[in-house]
Amino acid sequence: MKRVIYYVAFFSTVFSYAQTKVGNISFNDVDVFEKSELMLNGAGSTEKLYAMALYLDFEVDGVEDGVMVAEKDVTMAITIKIISSITDSDFKNIIRNGLERATDGNSYLLENQIRDFLNLLPNEIDKFDIYKILYVKGGKLTLYKNKELLGTINSKEFKKALFKIWLGENPIDEQLKEDLLASYEPNPILGRWKTYDKKTGVAISIVQLYIIDNKVYGTIQRMMRISERDAICYECEGADKNQNVEGLVILKGLRLKGDRYVNGKFTDIKNGRVSDCQIWIDEDEPNILKVKYKGGGGVHEWRRIKK
Repeated sequence: MKRVIYYVAFFSTVFSYAQTKVGNISFNDVDVFEKSELMLNGAGSTEKLYAMALYLDFEVDGVEDGVMVAEKDVTMAITIKIISSITDSDFKNIIRNGLERATDGNSYLLENQIRDFLNLLPNEIDKFDIYKILYVKGGKLTLYKNKELLGTINSKEFKKALFKIWLGENPIDEQLKEDLLASYEPNPILGRWKTYDKKTGVAISIVQLYIIDNKVYGTIQRMMRISERDAICYECEGADKNQNVEGLVILKGLRLKGDRYVNGKFTDIKNGRVSDCQIWIDEDEPNILKVKYKGGGGVHEWRRIKK
């Protein structure tokens, strides 16, 4: 079993999604399954066979919630990425044996659904194939291969048994179960932050921080003064000139170095000036973002907006 090597936290914006790596395999931290946007809860791999990720829209407390997740009638998904050559018969045997374990030897009660599901699987399982299993509240279970729809099974009971292969009381891999049900800890730098005027203490805006290609960016999501919500940055430079202030990317390209994000650029919406900047969070103040930029008059403190 290979453990998750590192996390890069998810963000919900119009940009591309950040990813989590399991060995050399990456999974989106937020992924879209049909019309459902789901969050990565955990990911792991079985030795030399496949890597796997569990996607949910609710929180779990840990490995003890495995049966609850498997039995819960809400939309969720599993992504399986094949990492070595495996025959279709071996893969189908893994599923069948897992179902027998998941049902305490009573899989025969679901034999029709099991056969239907196994018949959806292709005759050849190739390295680098990606399989997605989407369950939609109400009983619909859909199987995809590399974005190709393979078919559907309509059965809540089969869904419960299938997910228990990996999440149940007798999973086929205990370590994989722990990895899938791991508590997800997002990067604390990300999220929404309220900015303030350093001299007066009056709130100015709400800025959303996110990551693209391991660099941090920050976009003005909302101006606090109603009169400034249609403001235009006439003084801004380059592509930002004459753009709406709301939606403007004012933090760009910060990279992690030690315990700070540095070598980025900050755009001052009051005068359009672009300056070198860095940001960080002190360990004893997790909800205060420190922002320092050239000409800013010292360190600014932005406050986290909690959900």
